[in-house]
Amino acid sequence: MPVKKEFIGISTPETVLEQSGSLVPGVSPLKRHYNKTVLVLIDALRADFLFSPDTPMSMTKKLVSQNLALVAKAHTPTVTLPRIKALMTGSVPGFVDVILNFGSTKYEGDNILAQMSRAGRRVVFFGDDTWIKLFSDHFTRYEGTTSFFVTDYTEVDNNVTRHLPLELSAGDFDLLILHYLGLDHIGHLAGPNSPLVPPKLREMDEVIDTVYRSLTKLQGEGLPNLLIVCGDHGMSDQGSHGGASYSETRVPLAFLSTQHRSSTGGVVESEVDQIDLVPTLSELLGLPIPSNNLGHLLMDMVQEQGAEEQLASLLRNTIQLLNLLREDQPGADSEVRGFFHSTCELHSKWLSLTPQERSSAMAHQIQIKYNEVITMATSTITKKLTTYDLPALITCVIGLWTAAILLLLSQQSPVRWVVMVHVISTLYLVGHLTQFQSVWPFSGSGYLISVASLMLVLSTIALQAKKTMKDVLEWMRSSFYGGGSLCGGFLIAGTLLHTVSLLSSSYVEEEHQTWYFLSTTIHILHLMSVILTMNTNQHPCNASFNSSTSNHFLRSCPKSDVESDQGSHSDKIRQEVLNTAVLLLAARLMRSWNQTGNKWLHLPDIVDWLILADNRILLSVLVAVSLLLILVLQSRRLTWVQTILSATGLFCVFWSRASTGALFLPFVPQMDRGILPARLSFLCVFLVLVSQFLPGQTSRPSVGHMDICLSAWTVLHVLLMRPHNTVLVAFMTVQQSVLCGCKLVLSPSAAAVFYVWMGRAAFFSQGNSNSIATVDVGAGYVGQEDYNAFPVAFLLGLATYAGPIYWFMAFLAKLNTLNPSHRDLHQVYFTVAVTCLLSMVVYAAFVVTERYHLFVWTVFLPKLLYLGMDLVIYYLLSVILVLKYYLWCE
Repeated sequence: MPVKKEFIGISTPETVLEQSGSLVPGVSPLKRHYNKTVLVLIDALRADFLFSPDTPMSMTKKLVSQNLALVAKAHTPTVTLPRIKALMTGSVPGFVDVILNFGSTKYEGDNILAQMSRAGRRVVFFGDDTWIKLFSDHFTRYEGTTSFFVTDYTEVDNNVTRHLPLELSAGDFDLLILHYLGLDHIGHLAGPNSPLVPPKLREMDEVIDTVYRSLTKLQGEGLPNLLIVCGDHGMSDQGSHGGASYSETRVPLAFLSTQHRSSTGGVVESEVDQIDLVPTLSELLGLPIPSNNLGHLLMDMVQEQGAEEQLASLLRNTIQLLNLLREDQPGADSEVRGFFHSTCELHSKWLSLTPQERSSAMAHQIQIKYNEVITMATSTITKKLTTYDLPALITCVIGLWTAAILLLLSQQSPVRWVVMVHVISTLYLVGHLTQFQSVWPFSGSGYLISVASLMLVLSTIALQAKKTMKDVLEWMRSSFYGGGSLCGGFLIAGTLLHTVSLLSSSYVEEEHQTWYFLSTTIHILHLMSVILTMNTNQHPCNASFNSSTSNHFLRSCPKSDVESDQGSHSDKIRQEVLNTAVLLLAARLMRSWNQTGNKWLHLPDIVDWLILADNRILLSVLVAVSLLLILVLQSRRLTWVQTILSATGLFCVFWSRASTGALFLPFVPQMDRGILPARLSFLCVFLVLVSQFLPGQTSRPSVGHMDICLSAWTVLHVLLMRPHNTVLVAFMTVQQSVLCGCKLVLSPSAAAVFYVWMGRAAFFSQGNSNSIATVDVGAGYVGQEDYNAFPVAFLLGLATYAGPIYWFMAFLAKLNTLNPSHRDLHQVYFTVAVTCLLSMVVYAAFVVTERYHLFVWTVFLPKLLYLGMDLVIYYLLSVILVLKYYLWCE
């Protein structure tokens, strides 16, 4: 994720006048066309919220019919920080701004606010404090509200609106910026179809009407005033943003002048780029266009001006873009310079004519030529907008692959100096690349020695490659196949096929289909394997062991299993069919619960119907039944004290959701945002974990510590989920209970892969995808009164990966029943590491080779972020595995 290179130059009125005057003598200078300007930025205001026939913003829509509005396309990533920068600078953001969005710092580049400040204009701001972090030096007055506390959608807007009476009555501003956050917060909490959305849109409509009426009164006899209404980004059908879907990237851009247009107003159907606001607003306010702007002057906004001023504005826009092209890519402007100078000559010739001789056809021809130059310049700049540090990328990929191969070598206890050389050289490279991030910083001897060390490690590995592959194949055979299990072979094949599928953008977008297929097919193969085994009068346990593989498998079957084998084969098959049917039915309902991915995201799913306001009672009943089912299934492995604590925690979950209005709970007082019941639920989770160490509260002999931890996690799981996803947790609890008594996989290593598969299927079934737009930001604020970065990030990570965490903890609980040896545990740890790292090393190399692909920012790089987080999550879970069996022996 390279930081986008920016031109450090600053546009000045003197430079603009000199350059334009030298090219076209007598051209019109910069001229201010509006006195006071108000920018109302409504976070997550997607286009249909304003332009749909039944929009609640009726007064704004009436004003639009008398003025001008356009549908603007926002560039990805569609998150607040890069969109604000784009609206003020006209530049296209880099993907790294997704990360910087959570820690924005002062912006030093050229922008509209800096131009206003240099011109002595007064800028007043109220709203999202991201603006203050970026541009505080340019505000005469300001007050910010935190943009990350998404559970507040009332006060966050009231704190902006309360300043309006004083500011509009004083009228001493030149530019007033109002950034409203409530609509975005409602989207994160409840989605665009929430009953909270129409009242919020009506509230924004009243604000716009109030501001417009005040601007009309302030107009006087001077220049007219201008009200601009826009959104920074849109909102997906799930209520989030950050991706590239139509609803996330299309926003309204309305110009409401106090001097109505003489021509017909309304909505212009053709789309424009959101960054086109920058050169347009600069020209309307008589300011130089910021030096990094890539936007195109909106001719619809200057139609009321004469042809002379329109052409002058286009000339200045063209000069600015050619200056940027020359600075960004020296020599690249030579292709368009000749065409540009011929256009300037034609422009000069037109100006030399008398007003009566100037033809509109000739002016239109000049306008077309300037637009062609602008298009040529912007396309050339955007083609090489991002410069990759290719040596750094290649070096890091080599280091990653070396680490992966060293992991495979760990099966045969590799030479320790090889590992040490790799670690030291990699640490040095990381430090070097962090300190010297540029295109060619690799001439130093230290860097070359470090790369040579890695090459030495690779050559050492190559000498052992044959033996390594033999050991890996032996590990696969012994850990997965056992007695020739169909499931073991499918686990290996499925993992490899999934890794290969990541080399296709469509498979990355629809990865959930892969995991749904793998996680359900394994159940059918298990049933087939059981039927085949029973037909040969051989119990699955007894078929899976021999002396050579006893280290990798369960040593002996429980006595109950041996006795049960004496029953009829038909009873066993009937039981396995029933278990499989329950697993498949739950899986089928889960995959239909939340539509995800890209191609079919727009199709209705169960949740779309369930969250309708008319179905609130039904949703409440379903959630209550789900919580009760979870409690019943959990109580089998809990003491009476732990059961009471779990019941209290689950009730507090329901109470918390009812307090926000998402569920219905009679006779319980409504509390703001459900903070108190959420915190009580957190407390119950903590007490359940602690209770297992108290005297007299030992769990049942067949229940281990991980069973108690799984029960506590289930309470936390439902607390972090949206209300409708509570049903998914109940389905997972049912599946886990069935698998506890099912001999689906007998090898600990095979079980590890199977439960990882189940976790990844659960990740997508709760509505996640490989787009950052599906991250449920609201989960980070459960029980929070204010924004605090660490707990919000921690809860957000837990909520996003709640499914994988649940199934890995279920695996640890299952592992407790298998009585594994330390050798088995080493194999399990090794299996999990290889499974997670395989996708990463292949995909990282692939993304580097496809760094200029059309979908690199919208598909490939978001998936790489998810894979990185996936590694972190499973690493931490594996640490729990190590601590459990090496430090906390059961």
